[in-house]
Amino acid sequence: MVSGPPPYPARGDGTPGWRRLVVGVYLEFRVIPVLLWSFSAVALGTGLAARSGPVRTGWFVAALGIGWLLQGVVAHCVNEVTDWRSGTDRDPAPRVLSGGSKVVRAGLLSERELVCVGVAAGVAAVGLGFAVAAARGWWLLGFGLLGVVGAVAYTLPPVALAYSPFAGEAVAFVCVVACTLGGYAVQRGSLDGAALLVGMAHASYCVSMLMLHHYLDRGPDSRAEPPKVTSVVRLGARARGYATAWAFAAFALACAAVGVVGWQVAPMAVAALVGVFLQVRVRPDDPGSVTRAEAWVIGLGIVAALTSAVLLAPQLGWVLLVPVVLVPLELVVGRGWLAPALAASGDPPGRPPLP
Repeated sequence: MVSGPPPYPARGDGTPGWRRLVVGVYLEFRVIPVLLWSFSAVALGTGLAARSGPVRTGWFVAALGIGWLLQGVVAHCVNEVTDWRSGTDRDPAPRVLSGGSKVVRAGLLSERELVCVGVAAGVAAVGLGFAVAAARGWWLLGFGLLGVVGAVAYTLPPVALAYSPFAGEAVAFVCVVACTLGGYAVQRGSLDGAALLVGMAHASYCVSMLMLHHYLDRGPDSRAEPPKVTSVVRLGARARGYATAWAFAAFALACAAVGVVGWQVAPMAVAALVGVFLQVRVRPDDPGSVTRAEAWVIGLGIVAALTSAVLLAPQLGWVLLVPVVLVPLELVVGRGWLAPALAASGDPPGRPPLP
């Protein structure tokens, strides 16, 4: 197992503890992947709901909040602690977009603090879910239950589905589809076939992005204890074909959605087609190539999904401002805090693995 820095490396700059906590929690949210996954999925479901009635902004924001709490906080905190303990996130392999949020390595949050934050977020998500269900229908609790189970079972032992090939993608796919259906259901009080189709297209795209993520983690995952045997680790050289198949599925489903829903979701088909091209062209063993491809897939996916949602429901135009504000903020905070904290921890990337 790869060892790493102590859970609380001293920054040595007199930084107040509250500021360290705030920055650590913010970085643990991992805003950029959340914008692609749950945020965009809920926005798409809400946009589709606008085709048959008014959109209630309050319910939309509530659905976004539940998705953000479960994916951005609960799932990420569970994943962070599990991957840190197994060693995959301690591995010194050069990674920018993967390898966890790095808040433990940087000394911004301890394992105990991550657990507390995750539990608090779970309680908040359950409370918000009950409030929404009480007003919009108790059957909606099924979406919340699915989200909680998915967020926890994805990496928490003994289930740890992400540590088994194909199971992690299955959980991710189902949860993203559920976010889309949930966004629709909280508005209309029912389900919709078009929302299912669009949700499947977006979920396939998200999983194709996840495969690029796993390329960067292939070495660290295989060296973890227990080994994190993702599909990329299990398939080896055949992983490219598997990842490309997910991207092509996203394209095919998005094209079908254009036929069912209309031209408004065409941006999703365009992004998926570019995603297929990137999957074919990427060099899985070249971190730079994978990082560039993943950055393009994430950026195009966010723009395409949110643009489609706004074309379906122009009153949601404000959601386009969210990534415009949060993505640069994420980069600034990461550059200003994470890099210096990692250097101060005494365990900068590139150090040889310890026995």
